[in-house]
Amino acid sequence: MHILICGGGNAAHTLAGILASRPDNHINVFLSFPEEAERWKQGLALGGGMCVRNRESELLGYPSLISSNPQDAAAHAQMVLLALPAYAHEAVLCQLASHLEPGTWIGALPARGAFDLCAREALGKLAERCVIFGLQTLPWACRIEVFGQSVLVLGAKSQVDLAAHPTHQAAAISHTLTHLLDLQVTPIANFLSLTLAGTGQLIHPGIMYGLFHTWSGEPLEEAPLFYQGVDAFTANVLQTMSDEVQAVRAALQESFPMLDLSAVRPLDQWLHLSYGRDLHDTSSLQAAFNTNRSYQGLRAPVRQSEGGLEPDFQARYLSEDVPYALIATRGIAELAGVPTPQIDRVLTWAQQRLGHEYLIDGKLQGKDIAASRAPQRYGITTLDQLIHSEETESHGQKK
Repeated sequence: MHILICGGGNAAHTLAGILASRPDNHINVFLSFPEEAERWKQGLALGGGMCVRNRESELLGYPSLISSNPQDAAAHAQMVLLALPAYAHEAVLCQLASHLEPGTWIGALPARGAFDLCAREALGKLAERCVIFGLQTLPWACRIEVFGQSVLVLGAKSQVDLAAHPTHQAAAISHTLTHLLDLQVTPIANFLSLTLAGTGQLIHPGIMYGLFHTWSGEPLEEAPLFYQGVDAFTANVLQTMSDEVQAVRAALQESFPMLDLSAVRPLDQWLHLSYGRDLHDTSSLQAAFNTNRSYQGLRAPVRQSEGGLEPDFQARYLSEDVPYALIATRGIAELAGVPTPQIDRVLTWAQQRLGHEYLIDGKLQGKDIAASRAPQRYGITTLDQLIHSEETESHGQKK
């Protein structure tokens, strides 16, 4: 299969090694910056390919092409995988749109909130002749060891949900990715489920809030543990945010009884489903985070300042998961008339730390909504419009 991987970070390294290790795949990698593409080429040449290591084994794959030229990279692509921060999805899709063929499968891992709306706007007319898909989360916890040469997979999820537009293509794409990635990819009913079910939008801003909402500016002695540092207060924040999402789900299903949102699971259920074998203690939400082997040793994002270490509030846990995920869910809640006081507290704190403006007087009416993935940004102002956007199907070709 001809597959185009877009991105140069942890996920792109992992995908490049896994997919290129299969002799029946032809793998291209697109990086927007020529300097980054050159670093990849140099790393691959030095290492003899991309090495993907986990606790039990390792594999080696060598992509066919590394390029910063979108036309060269997209040549013959049957599947496009966006392994990118969500803020880059739109720009990269705009770069690729004129070089992709009708029928191409175009997806993001993870998709974050309202990826279907973002992709359809960026691709323009091509969107109606392609298949758009997204994964709920990244399948692995992974970290680059040597840039362009090796990546360590700390843990893999037991299964990952996938949504597609048009919806009838989800089963075929899930089957293909299950084979390619050697993990269970499960098709779900619609992109609305994927948006509401995105757990990163709860976990990352919620833990950042729990760790640092009272931070006074004093230097940190060290970066605190992130997932394994979840205390009782933070676990309650996460639980309450999850409960609010469940209230949104219930309201939508009451208004639209035929709408399948069964994939929008409570946070504790998602943890058990995704990490069951790696959870040593499931007696509480806090214990599940603290004892998850896949989270072992991962620390909060910090940066060096004049006074010492300080929290990095521009790291992706806020800069990506707030505007491109949690804001989308908050926008849906607003359309549904469901109050979300805990989510609002986290968003109000996060937008101050980011220097952005989304919530004003309890409404999504801040100036930075235009750069978010709130449905309102795409002209959706009613639930009927939102549900209609889910039901409108394109005519992508099966592979």
